[in-house]
Amino acid sequence: MRRPRLPAAAVSGAIRALLSVAGFVLLLALALDIVYTSASRPWDFYTYWYACTAALHGRNPYDAGVLTELAQRPVGMPFLYPPITVPLLTPLTLLPVERAAQVWFAVKALMLASLVLLWRRYFLPAASVLLLAAVAIFGFNGACVWDLRAGNVAILEQLLLWAGFAAFTMERRRIFAGCMVAAALFKLFPIAFLALLLVPSKKSSPDWKLAGGALALFVGLVTVPLLAGPAWARDFLRQLPAERPWGIVNPSALGLIDTLLGDHTTPLTSPPFLALGLWVAYGAALVGLSAPTLRRLWRERESTEWVMAGAILYALLVPRMMVYSYLLVLVPVLALITPIVSRLGSGALVAAILVSQALLGRVLGWGYQAPWWVANLAFLMLLGFWLVYLFAGGRHLDSDQRLPPAEP
Repeated sequence: MRRPRLPAAAVSGAIRALLSVAGFVLLLALALDIVYTSASRPWDFYTYWYACTAALHGRNPYDAGVLTELAQRPVGMPFLYPPITVPLLTPLTLLPVERAAQVWFAVKALMLASLVLLWRRYFLPAASVLLLAAVAIFGFNGACVWDLRAGNVAILEQLLLWAGFAAFTMERRRIFAGCMVAAALFKLFPIAFLALLLVPSKKSSPDWKLAGGALALFVGLVTVPLLAGPAWARDFLRQLPAERPWGIVNPSALGLIDTLLGDHTTPLTSPPFLALGLWVAYGAALVGLSAPTLRRLWRERESTEWVMAGAILYALLVPRMMVYSYLLVLVPVLALITPIVSRLGSGALVAAILVSQALLGRVLGWGYQAPWWVANLAFLMLLGFWLVYLFAGGRHLDSDQRLPPAEP
């Protein structure tokens, strides 16, 4: 009796899937080998593990001395997240710290692959999977490599954000709001994306009620454990570091200002207020330049383009845009800038620019102490892309170059 043969299309699809997986693994291994980072060990993960261990034993996870005592060595980073995140991260302590770090790495690599598939399905359906994987892995100075090596929660945060953005483009605004609240529990700033609920789409009007309810839920999740939890929870408010990150680890407007001023220790709210003044002036100028484009988006009610534009504006304005957070703006840059550049005859040029810093950095020896323009190159590139979009973008795109709607 003959065995039934699989359809040729199914066999071809399985082969393509296996090749894509193999390509992703090879690209990630290559990136881990050549992308320069200042993190030689998963310092952030160690902080999470020892902080949760401290809390389980009734000790203060915000006390650096406690973490050092538990680790029996200095712990590189203090624990900076709200008390609500301690029980969320506690399952990591079920394994010994080194084994848990390995599992965390593997889980985040799977999350990264899932993020690439989500991007392709809902936002860039015409893109090659391997090209998108290469951009995800090498883009903006190997943002994902920084996250994987440091053991941060950035990839998890991005998966939640982009799942929410996909829901937003499909008019599932409650799911979007829930994803934004979940994504913001760690680093707080992403809650700003709830502002997207206040812009109209082709099927929805601004939803102030949902935005207000989601914001209230977020505030409750952050503050109730802070006020009603263990005594150590109040120490979260005293954990803001005196020094602001700058240079290659925080390529941002404020980081660049601090670099140019040569000072990242003076609080923004202390005299002479020079860094604060320059940052506010920059933000006002950027919003002013962006206003005509934002008015166009308001009129056109394109949800997908709102997501892309909002993500880039957020990254350009937020005071603490750590290098691994640049995963947020890879797809927006590809989606908004590639149609513009493709008119010059090279649709792959944007992808090449995105991966160039990570690839050239090793060849040219760019490191942590590189000149200010190298350390902040990711920010300067993003700012340049945004200016291209503002002055050569939306109003010049033909109808067939518009962003496709998200899949239902």
